[in-house]
This record gives sequence, C-alpha cells and structure tokens, in this order.
Amino acid sequence: MSEYTRIWKGIKHLIKGSKKDRFVCNKCSQEFNQQHFQIASAFVDKKTQVIYKRLKKYCKDCENPMRAIRHAIEKDPKTPPKPNHCEHCFKKCKPVLHHNHKTGKFVRWACVNCNSRFTKDTFEEYLEEGRRWYDVKIH
Repeated sequence: MSEYTRIWKGIKHLIKGSKKDRFVCNKCSQEFNQQHFQIASAFVDKKTQVIYKRLKKYCKDCENPMRAIRHAIEKDPKTPPKPNHCEHCFKKCKPVLHHNHKTGKFVRWACVNCNSRFTKDTFEEYLEEGRRWYDVKIH
C-alpha cells in the first residue's frame, strides 16, 4: 500500500494511502478528498513497525462545530482542571474531555479508551444499558 506525508502545524505526519484517496464522512455521508479530513491518532503497522496517522471519520465541516463545543467546555471556569490520570479507571495518562453530546455538559476527564468505551454519564444509565442488551435482572 502507498503512503504520503501531510504537514500539520509544521509537523510531518505519515498517512497510509494516496493523496487522491476519497472518504465518506460518517456524519453527513458526503464523499471528500482525504485533505478534507483532519489528522487523528497514530497506529503502528504490525509488519513494518512504521507509525502512521489515521484520519478522523468526520469531515472538517462536521468536526469543527464539535471541536468548538469541546473547546468552550474546556475554557468554562466550572470545568475542573485536567488531572494527570483518568477519572474512570484511574490510570496515569493525558486525559481527554468526556462530555454529553446532547446537552454539551462536562462529565469527567477520561483516558481515550474509557472515553470511547463508556458512553453513558451515570451509573443508572449503565444499568439500563445492561438490562437492554443482556437482559440482566438486578435485584
């Protein structure tokens, strides 16, 4: 597979694919050139051990409003300062902002894994999800 380099904020990022690749945005379902998608987290090619960056799944038009919401929450004086650990699993890391997408409210600081794995905000919501998916009966 081919690869190319994109420069963002003066840093070179190695991306798998070609500059002509086109992707469909997961939110608006429109197809765009890869340049219309922002650079996201890294992954390692297991065969070559080369570090590549992946592209976000939302186009820039869909991603930027969500980014603005996250930045506004981070700057809100009511948002607690960022700790050096995940407030869900307590592992030492650089946590990311976990927020409610419907209300735009801060929930907690979480590691990337917990932020994507635990989508509910309260314990009661987790119980309800368990009942719905696994038919769990809690006494």
